Amino acid sequence: MPTTAFPAVAVTIMALCHTSATSLFVDIPQRLLIRAISNKGSACCSHCPPRITRSFFHSHVNRPAKVKFGRPSTKCHHSAKSRLFSSTFIPTQLDTIERTSEIATKRDLSKVLHTIEKAAQQAGELALQTAGKIAVKSTKTNSRDLVTESDLECQRIIKEVILGEFPTDVFLGEEDVNLSIGNGSESSSEALRGALGLVNRQENDDKLLFIVDPIDGTTNFQAGLPIYAVSIGVVSLAGESPEVVAGVIYNPALGEMTSAVRGRGCYLNNCRLNTDSKSKHSSNTQQPRQSVLGQSLINVGFPVCKESTLLASSRAVSALATKVRGLRMCACASQVIAWVAQSKFQAYFSWDLNAWDVAAGMLIVEESGGLVYNFDGTRADISSRDIIFTCRAETGEEGLLRDELIEVLRDNDCVEY
Repeated sequence: MPTTAFPAVAVTIMALCHTSATSLFVDIPQRLLIRAISNKGSACCSHCPPRITRSFFHSHVNRPAKVKFGRPSTKCHHSAKSRLFSSTFIPTQLDTIERTSEIATKRDLSKVLHTIEKAAQQAGELALQTAGKIAVKSTKTNSRDLVTESDLECQRIIKEVILGEFPTDVFLGEEDVNLSIGNGSESSSEALRGALGLVNRQENDDKLLFIVDPIDGTTNFQAGLPIYAVSIGVVSLAGESPEVVAGVIYNPALGEMTSAVRGRGCYLNNCRLNTDSKSKHSSNTQQPRQSVLGQSLINVGFPVCKESTLLASSRAVSALATKVRGLRMCACASQVIAWVAQSKFQAYFSWDLNAWDVAAGMLIVEESGGLVYNFDGTRADISSRDIIFTCRAETGEEGLLRDELIEVLRDNDCVEY
């Protein structure tokens, strides 16, 4: 088998999702690795996942025997029907159901969803191959808010895919916003307002705004922890106010693609999540509970942007610790929100969230039957920053957990900061 030039006959590195989330990747100079993985010339076609030759690794790795290789291939084995994704992933097929809510946009949201899933999957391939093996490039609001080369390259990939399909729409990526100058919260809010203004100034009001976090949970990612995700939310301004109409959260390490289209449901890896509010464990005669806080597993945000939010979070943890089944701090907003939609967590709340943290997740939770509210009890929107997410509830208990959490936050001085 020839193994000479880099773009020659290639063998696919076994993705971590095909082995285990704790597998270690070989130690390769990060710029060479990123260039190799993201180089389109190293794939059998523009639709296939990146491929890397043995000779490349023999040149840059001292112990090549530890590298796991897939079956060699000299030709593209993807049919025309499967070329939207690599053979390991299939775009979500939306149920043919009547819309449960009216939306103003006339755009083809199925095409939009498939495009952002494609972008998330391609960026996820790069993130998966470089997780835990990439140095910190810079910081943002403080030394705990990290940026790596992979963040920048993943955003470039996502932007290229989206604007290649929708060149006249607007793109807002986290890495395009300079959060290191002045107040990071104000900078992100201003960036959102500016992006929404660009959409409003277009000749055709039926424009879309793509809000992207290329790697949410960068600290986890850089440390090699499998709790990070690509998050892409799509906002329409065809109506009276901005409305998220499609979203995807993709964790490549766990192989979880959580997607939603407004009025068409929420999906996990192409399977629609059940939105029936009655739990399968409930009997038909059981009365609604008066409290659900004690039976809830809750993720609490721990925002690193400023000391005041950290203090508010600490007070909330202290107040809730003995009142709930369990508390967690996974430090990846989009991934935790996806888990709320899947009812793995009953709730998640945090302070000072950015639009790219929650744009996709807000829709995903609502389409799964959950609730998304501000700390003051009003429904959250794309500009909200202090938000509570709760999973779908049993019949008669809708909003109960949200109200209990708001009461605890108010009583323990966790709302203002």
